[in-house]
Amino acid sequence: MKKSIILALFCLTTVLTTIAQTKDAQLIVDIKPLKIDSIWISVDGETEFLHKNQQGDFTFDFSGKFPKQIVIGVDSPIKGNHLLFIDKGNKLTVKTDFDQNTTFWGNGAENNKVLHTYMTEYIKAQRAADATKLSPEEFYALGRGIDQRSIDILEANKKKVTPGFYKEASITLKYQKLNSEVMAPVLYSQGFQKPLSTVVPKGFWHLDKTFEYNADWLDNEAYNIFMRGTYPLYLHLKEMNRLGQLDNLTNIPMDERFAQRYTLVEKALTGKLRSFSLSATLTVLFEITKGDEQTKALLDNYLAKYATPEDGQKMRENYEKMQNLAAGKTPPPFTLKDTNGKDVSLADFAGKVVYMDFWASWCAPCRFEMKNGSPKLHDQFKDNKDVVFLYISIDDKETQWHKAIADDHIEGVNLLSKGGMNSVVAKAFNIQGVPRYIIIGRDGKIFDNDAPRPSDNKTPARINEALNVQS
Repeated sequence: MKKSIILALFCLTTVLTTIAQTKDAQLIVDIKPLKIDSIWISVDGETEFLHKNQQGDFTFDFSGKFPKQIVIGVDSPIKGNHLLFIDKGNKLTVKTDFDQNTTFWGNGAENNKVLHTYMTEYIKAQRAADATKLSPEEFYALGRGIDQRSIDILEANKKKVTPGFYKEASITLKYQKLNSEVMAPVLYSQGFQKPLSTVVPKGFWHLDKTFEYNADWLDNEAYNIFMRGTYPLYLHLKEMNRLGQLDNLTNIPMDERFAQRYTLVEKALTGKLRSFSLSATLTVLFEITKGDEQTKALLDNYLAKYATPEDGQKMRENYEKMQNLAAGKTPPPFTLKDTNGKDVSLADFAGKVVYMDFWASWCAPCRFEMKNGSPKLHDQFKDNKDVVFLYISIDDKETQWHKAIADDHIEGVNLLSKGGMNSVVAKAFNIQGVPRYIIIGRDGKIFDNDAPRPSDNKTPARINEALNVQS
């Protein structure tokens, strides 16, 4: 357990995005001689499956924002993926077996060779790292060394890559490293059960001198992650240390922590960065508090004083969606097809408790729950006809949906809502990531809009609570 917690430090995803420009680009993927009929591709937060063309390759055409973060991968019979960088006008060809052999050619090849080199080294170092017996100083040095290795590789190849790639990669790697450095003492404290004040590294309280404040960088995902989560955390840690209360941080209720971070960010930043960071902090508060009166007061403060028009509109929409999907509200109606092509509506289960599971065949945590959590949960309610397990896939392809159901032996009512997070039902229920679980009570109203996972020991109790509520 310790090792899994500690190594989470080195699992920050390297991503590369930048300012919007419009220009087509193309990716060609050659996986011969692998006998695989489809691969998946993740572009701009959406995932879909690609099928072979007449030449036996996979192609994808891009438009919209450039450069882009692209991830391609396969899950069966082997498992692997690659992060790619696509810039405007690129026509990039990738030949890969998703294992040891990957080559690039065409426009954009040099950028991706360098990216692939430092990503491969990073993953190797991450997998080889064993932090379970390290002192705090050794642990921090290990983390810095892994992150610095990527920076060194980029610098050594600066003349080979385009200026646009170098700029975005430099920002990404710097803030990937800073994300790691801020999180390091927190993870060490949790993993080794040490008081946080005793494991803070030298120079930690001066890290903010290396921070840069540039709203134009928010399109870079590593910087985006830093400003929406890591930066507010650092401010909070520094304030608790100033008050001599650092070791009491985990004793503060989660909603109070984020309310305190809101106040600290409010004082520390200005302009678009303040609006962005405050909105991110409020979004987490919405999830924790389900939009209680304190959160509503902070939202009103934010909208009145700091929100940009764009951020303000998003926050209002998020809050309204949360209120409409709060416990006690009537869920959005829908009708979807089951595996036999029959129409199924939520209203069909009136008088029963419905455990809704939003998932996708490409979602590894979803599939883990299907194999390890759902069977045990089903078994506990196998004799109760008043409990329905309703599985709603957001896959784009029926073939992938059917295959996953067969592979994982998914029992219950299986429905398909095509279109990923933008599918009709996913949008209606404000599903922004999978897996996601919702419990509908006997009265047809939402009982829990963020229910625990099937493998969670709390889940049977929540279902029983819903069963025992008198309508």
